[in-house]
Amino acid sequence: MPIRTVRGHVILAEDTSGEQTVMVGTSLTGNEVQNVWVRNVGPRAVRVDRRVQFAEGRVGKHSVDVVEVNFSLDGIVDIRRVEAHEDLRAGL
Repeated sequence: MPIRTVRGHVILAEDTSGEQTVMVGTSLTGNEVQNVWVRNVGPRAVRVDRRVQFAEGRVGKHSVDVVEVNFSLDGIVDIRRVEAHEDLRAGL
């Protein structure tokens, strides 16, 4: 079974035909997401929590903070902000 929910910095890109790609990487260096390890090309829909902040990057736009990305079996991608109390690092 594929991984359905991941956390990281998300990149939203669109090609000239309008097809979207959603990518997730491990970190942000400068204005570029590093170590992209998830790539979803052509999702049916992408829903973004209004609290998620984006910046223009080298490839599309990327989240400023770590987000949670859920890839549903019906092709919908949900992107939501991770609250501090949900972050595993918050207790360190």
